[in-house]
Amino acid sequence: MRVRRMFVPLVALAVACLTAGAQLRPASQGPQPIMATARGVHNLSPEDAAHDLPVHLRAVVTYYDPYIDARHGAIFIHDASGGVFVSVPARPILPIKPGTLVDITGVTNAGDYAPVVSSTQVRPIGQSSLPANPPKTSLTQLLTGALDCQWVEVEGRVRSAHVGPHDVVLGVAGDGGMLTAVTVRQDGVDYDSLVDSLVSIDGNAAPLFNQRRQMVGVHLFFPTLRQVTMIQPAPRDPFAVPAVPVSQLFRFSPDPGLLHRVHVQGIVTLDWPGRLLCIQDSKDGICMQTTQEASVAVGSFVDVVGFPAVNFFKPSLEDAVFRAALNPAAPPTPVAITPDQAVNPDLDGKLIQIDAELIGRDVAASDPTVMLRAGDVLFPAILPRNVALGAALPWKEGSLVRITGVSNVQVDSLNTNLSEGAVRPESVHILLRSIDDISVLKTASWWTTQHTLGSFSVVGLLVLASFAWIVVLRHRVALQTRALRGSEERLRHLSEHDSLTGLPNRILLNDRCQTSLKRAVRFQSCLGLLMVDADEFKIVNDALGHQAGDQLLCQLAERLCGCVRATDTVARIGGDEFIVLLPDLRIPAEAESIAAKIVAAVAHPYTIDHTQAVITVSVGVVTYPEAGSDLDTLMHDADEAMYAAKEKGKNSFQVYRPKSAPAGGGNSLLHPPHITVATGGA
Repeated sequence: MRVRRMFVPLVALAVACLTAGAQLRPASQGPQPIMATARGVHNLSPEDAAHDLPVHLRAVVTYYDPYIDARHGAIFIHDASGGVFVSVPARPILPIKPGTLVDITGVTNAGDYAPVVSSTQVRPIGQSSLPANPPKTSLTQLLTGALDCQWVEVEGRVRSAHVGPHDVVLGVAGDGGMLTAVTVRQDGVDYDSLVDSLVSIDGNAAPLFNQRRQMVGVHLFFPTLRQVTMIQPAPRDPFAVPAVPVSQLFRFSPDPGLLHRVHVQGIVTLDWPGRLLCIQDSKDGICMQTTQEASVAVGSFVDVVGFPAVNFFKPSLEDAVFRAALNPAAPPTPVAITPDQAVNPDLDGKLIQIDAELIGRDVAASDPTVMLRAGDVLFPAILPRNVALGAALPWKEGSLVRITGVSNVQVDSLNTNLSEGAVRPESVHILLRSIDDISVLKTASWWTTQHTLGSFSVVGLLVLASFAWIVVLRHRVALQTRALRGSEERLRHLSEHDSLTGLPNRILLNDRCQTSLKRAVRFQSCLGLLMVDADEFKIVNDALGHQAGDQLLCQLAERLCGCVRATDTVARIGGDEFIVLLPDLRIPAEAESIAAKIVAAVAHPYTIDHTQAVITVSVGVVTYPEAGSDLDTLMHDADEAMYAAKEKGKNSFQVYRPKSAPAGGGNSLLHPPHITVATGGA
């Protein structure tokens, strides 16, 4: 256990007592009094803090990081009254550390969330100790903002450790959910050994905030591992924990406490390094996300440890790591299935084999994807990103092929949530290990329309052989025509797609919207339109640079595409604005379900150049015919609903409803009278 000591020297206590009753006076009554307590500065209103009130503090440094923000260095200080954030230039690096007693002069500033001290001069005057006996708090309490900048204690289980060039970010699962704990990296420290430990961390509470000065999350800044108390250490070797069958994950247990990592074993059926690993034991299969870049051969027997999680209504593991046995095992024999068995939840995660007709490729998908038809079932087969299909398929459309891959059953989230609890499958995706998982059983007939026309051309050339100059001329014309057509196709694609993300742009979106509206009118069906706007993109873009911002937009586009059906359209219409078109909906509530899925999927952390970033989205939802019958009206109403979601705190979706429509169910709220609000957790 750590030895806690009194941290505020008598001189700081005396200063705090002398100035505890000081009140701000209007400018007309003379000079403003000097702010002499950390709590006094922090508790100013942003409007008063923006007046550059003079500050003189004596306090102890509880955190100093010259690397965390490109705009400035970060200092948290603490005196007898409480804590406050101090902004200093990033360079030069100051000769201070946690526990240094400092004399600070500067002025107040409104800050990004709460008032701070800026235009600062920091002078070390001695050495003290960090605050003793901090209040024990939870994520729920921290999210109120009442403990902003204060020295607190948080208890939780370490789920991950991301070690960057200068800082370390720990993912901690505590009472109320997940938060991140940040510290300055120290050489020679094994931060990975903290994973799966139950710990108590003392540090400064700090907000995640948006451009409107609203708190959208929270993290903890702690000086060193000396402020980490080990309550329950992680197993020395997580792989030594007895393995459990895949089928036993998330079975009922009377112990609802924070879970350790679990250990599973199986034979690798699919490996997409740094993204996805699928294994299969004697009975069941499971796929899990992993950041481990090392590849493992299909058929290898592996041990995997990770934290249990539920993703898209399916058991999975998060922050999974694996190691392969020395001797590879034989891969499991794929289960041959018929079209009627394709959407079978019992086959989820298992290696299957099915014969189907190749009908084309999905050019809008982020991963190389071919579309197939088996009987009445349409399904995509998804290849690893390192497979290049090019502009055309290496197989003829209409060919009969045999697909071998891992079944990934998609759940009907709307009907599942409306039912008593049983999961209802909706469709299936097949994940492929390589291009060799597609074998051609029967090639499509050579006598296509194109080949027939080619045959007539050959006959014509033979008949007109005597007219050599005509043949040469026709040949030249054909070459020029093909070149022009190729150029037209390239220009058309560039004019209809976003150059960064590859998504449809406004031109193609408008065309698809008009077509979908005509279908909805003709067949009296429902249509959904979602307007998606990234909430914190500018902060990440300014902090990490435009190149990182472009990577973040591409990853955001991938997540949006992963939340919708193959028949839906995701388009980029601005810098960080996207439109999702949902044609042929059965009921309007399906649009809300997809909006909730998007909000939840986007909120997970992103890894960009070994740095984690977190953004959220605000989503406006409209449906036809409830919200309007033409595209301009739907776009206007979606934009209005999206901005209403931002005003409600962001990281949520909001449904536009006409004034005469009743409010929606679930956790929807009515605001204003013609708009229904629903949070991302709906």
